[in-house]
Amino acid sequence: VILKFGDIAPFSWIMQSEQQHANVLIRQAEKYGVAIPEVPALPDVSNLNTIEEACAAGVAAENADADLYDELNKVTTHTDLLRVYTNLQSASLNNHLPAFEACN
Repeated sequence: VILKFGDIAPFSWIMQSEQQHANVLIRQAEKYGVAIPEVPALPDVSNLNTIEEACAAGVAAENADADLYDELNKVTTHTDLLRVYTNLQSASLNNHLPAFEACN
């Protein structure tokens, strides 16, 4: 999105935040000896013609993130991992999601 529309909020600061989230998860994977999966391909944004469409895609992505943490919580027993998932889900729902909703 930044390459297509420029260094605009909230995408620029959320990009930095998401990198911090990834770093936290990588540290947890290393702690437990879990292989770190390959980074998935970036989503194709060529079909997004406006910033509003990009914001709507951000809303969908944050909701998907929150749902993923709900699923991970069901199969996780380590309290430190549960705390990490809760914190990351909270950032998605309480910070990123409202930012994308506001830019829409």
